[in-house]
Amino acid sequence: MKFDTIVIGGGMAGLSAALRLAEAGQKTLLMASGQSALHFSSGSVDLLESEGDPRAALPAFMAAHPDHPYSKVGLTNIEASLADLQRHCHEQGLPLFRQERNHQRLTPIGTLKSTWLSPETCACVTEAPAPDVLLLATIEGFRDFHPALAAANLATHARFAHCRILTGEIRLPQLAAFSRNPHEFRSADIARLFDKQQHDRQDLLTDLAREIGRMVQECGEPSCRHIVLPACLSLGLVGPRLAELEARTGCTIKEVATMPPSLIGMRMQEALKRRFLALGGTFLTSERVLGARYDGDRVIGVHSQNGDDQLFEADHFVLASGSFFSRGLESRLGGIREPIFDADVLSLPERDAWAGRRLFDHHPFMGFGVKTDDQLRVLRGGKPLANLYGAGSVLAHYDPVREGSGSGVAVATGWQAASHILGAAQ
Repeated sequence: MKFDTIVIGGGMAGLSAALRLAEAGQKTLLMASGQSALHFSSGSVDLLESEGDPRAALPAFMAAHPDHPYSKVGLTNIEASLADLQRHCHEQGLPLFRQERNHQRLTPIGTLKSTWLSPETCACVTEAPAPDVLLLATIEGFRDFHPALAAANLATHARFAHCRILTGEIRLPQLAAFSRNPHEFRSADIARLFDKQQHDRQDLLTDLAREIGRMVQECGEPSCRHIVLPACLSLGLVGPRLAELEARTGCTIKEVATMPPSLIGMRMQEALKRRFLALGGTFLTSERVLGARYDGDRVIGVHSQNGDDQLFEADHFVLASGSFFSRGLESRLGGIREPIFDADVLSLPERDAWAGRRLFDHHPFMGFGVKTDDQLRVLRGGKPLANLYGAGSVLAHYDPVREGSGSGVAVATGWQAASHILGAAQ
């Protein structure tokens, strides 16, 4: 089974690499072990924590961090990779919003998180003034969004000093038959019911619109026209459903990512996967790669849990298997290791030095990962493997949380790894 390129990992980095390769005409296989970190993601794309335009801050940041993945990609390519992501998402009906500086998205606990790109359906604080009245609402029985908590936290922000923040609860009796316990609904449960009822031409959306109208009327604020709901109205693209709700209610309705699993992140993954398949790519899920075969400094193939007698061969490979969460890196008593290629990793010998003493301290283990050369080729035994490139959170020398750079690095390094492969293939 021979391909031009095999991408290992179905998250943001792997999909970014696979999309570029497939669009260029390469026969591309993406091997995903299962759920990626996107299932636990907000669906937003962070570039770099910055007060102004993060693109303007990147040159100085890269000069100060020469080993950082951004430094190996370069500013021009970082911008091109993010533009490509926007284009692919738009093609799949998932437009992404951005400004000329970071905007702030609302989190499920009412804090504001700086980010670069967000789905247009998300509740975000932009350069526009905050509304006079904002209503945060949940669905009765839904466990993963608590409007009172979110409202209390949001009220502490200066941007909302003159905004009256209200809370409400939507009552949909149809949900009672969907679970034996009406207080254990999850976002995916509610979304499946909405999707099923739309498919069966039942009008649950009319009932939801009526309930929103009731809440607005009962809140006692005639100017209340801005509503935030938890992201639980569809497993697929929710834009048309929100637009219909807005037309029926006369309100502006946005959604907030809930506690995991996050439908907004799942939609992002599914949109990029659909785009990859439409471009002719091959996607294998539940296919955990366990090892590889070599010919000198070249990888000739990889094998999965189905056995090493079934070799997936390719001219090039991209390692985008994720960090500890996705088992792309393993932490053992003897240290950190990368389990597929036994690649060189950045770590610290003393385990006591891996983490800070307090939760919000700097944690050195966040910067652990696979070492690469300037072309993102993975190092093994101190030397680069000629046809294996690293991308995303498996890489060393960056801290996605502290820098606010996680998904930006994933997109940029995946895209750039594909660029090197396409250049080598010419």
